[in-house]
Amino acid sequence: MQTLEESSALVADATQRFLKESKVRIDAHPSDPRWQLACRIAFSGSLGRSRLLSRFVLFIVDRHIRGRNHEMTEQQIGILVFDRAEGYDSNEDNIVRSYARNLRKRIETYYAEEGQHESLLLDIPRGGYVPVFTPRQKGIEQQVSETESSSLISGSFVAESQDDNPSLSDGPFPVAPAVSWNKKRIWMALLAASIACCVLLFVFHGFGKSSDEAISKNFWRQIFSKDHDTFVVPSDDGLVIMQSLVNRPVPLAAYISSTFRSDAEAKTDSNSPELLKLGRKRFTSVVDLEFASRLAEFHAEVPASHMVVRYARDLRMDDLRTGNAILIGSIESNPWIQLFTNQMNFQQRVSTDPAIPSGLINTHPLAGERAIYGTLGKPHTYGLIVFLPNLTATGSVLIVGGLNTAGTQAATTFVMTPSLMAPVLERARTKTGHLRSFELLVGADDFSSNASAPHVIAERIK
Repeated sequence: MQTLEESSALVADATQRFLKESKVRIDAHPSDPRWQLACRIAFSGSLGRSRLLSRFVLFIVDRHIRGRNHEMTEQQIGILVFDRAEGYDSNEDNIVRSYARNLRKRIETYYAEEGQHESLLLDIPRGGYVPVFTPRQKGIEQQVSETESSSLISGSFVAESQDDNPSLSDGPFPVAPAVSWNKKRIWMALLAASIACCVLLFVFHGFGKSSDEAISKNFWRQIFSKDHDTFVVPSDDGLVIMQSLVNRPVPLAAYISSTFRSDAEAKTDSNSPELLKLGRKRFTSVVDLEFASRLAEFHAEVPASHMVVRYARDLRMDDLRTGNAILIGSIESNPWIQLFTNQMNFQQRVSTDPAIPSGLINTHPLAGERAIYGTLGKPHTYGLIVFLPNLTATGSVLIVGGLNTAGTQAATTFVMTPSLMAPVLERARTKTGHLRSFELLVGADDFSSNASAPHVIAERIK
């Protein structure tokens, strides 16, 4: 077991390495208890290994200690912590507010778990980013709880001592009468019979369903692990609106740097200003929101602070290196999917040339499979479910999307239905219980952008 001194030394070493790698200057204050607390929070499991959250909390505490609270504006934090360009529009880009909300949740989690014995509290009041430090006082509820625990412990000791010392029979706890051996045997037999009945009911009435749900839960536990953040990334439908003015799909590099906006502005016509205005807004699909909502309800056992819903424009490459992710949509609406296409058999092609059909390209068709799955002239749609390692193979990425809204709906319905997913997960599971990478191409009838019951068209397990 690590001592407190050993743990503090490890945090100090990690902090020094982190500060050397940081793009923004953050000074160390090793003798200041506020800085020591900030370091423990920054490198705790509660922050989910997020380098941006660590940089955020160390930055604001450093500036506070140095008396430079004026630098803790949303604009300055966006530039210095999140590498935004000078003069960026914080009304359109709310990354600082998004991370601040998440950081407040993580700090609460820290004090509820790893930091239960901290004597100093760190708070970031809403409406600003200046940290506030206050001594931690033992609350009345905690004192009452400890008093009750002490009473129970002393009372328990008295009760246990009564068998050995008859003079204690008038103590605060009555002594239970001795149970004869025959009565014990009867109770044991009744208990065994009850267990046997429960087992039989489980086997005959619910085994199949429970088995599917258990397999499905193991799958989701790998994606929503307690030692990683899981970023749920809905589609950027504002980008889809703007793509009528730019190359389709927008390359990821142009999306990250926002240079695609300059390209769109250069191709102005009578309708361009309105399209540009719409394209800057933050729109996403109702199908994506329903999926994110179901994920939040489905995984109540996972700490809420480790599930982060992040708009595609606010995601960072570092998030896909250190955490798990669920990328929702197509390569047109969620360019981050482009990072993983070279590992995928089914790759989406978007073509503006009528001679070249758009659809999901089957790069290595098997017997009976088509080379391309598209929706041209057919009331049918296709969705894709892909499970892969993240960029550093330290976590997992789940891609759930489709050729259109109905295709994404088909994929989200399929992946959230245990009876449909269980057979695939069983085939993908290794002897050690881990899952191998897999791809599922699912199909469904498209009724006015609504998908019917999805079914498997093709499968790949690596």
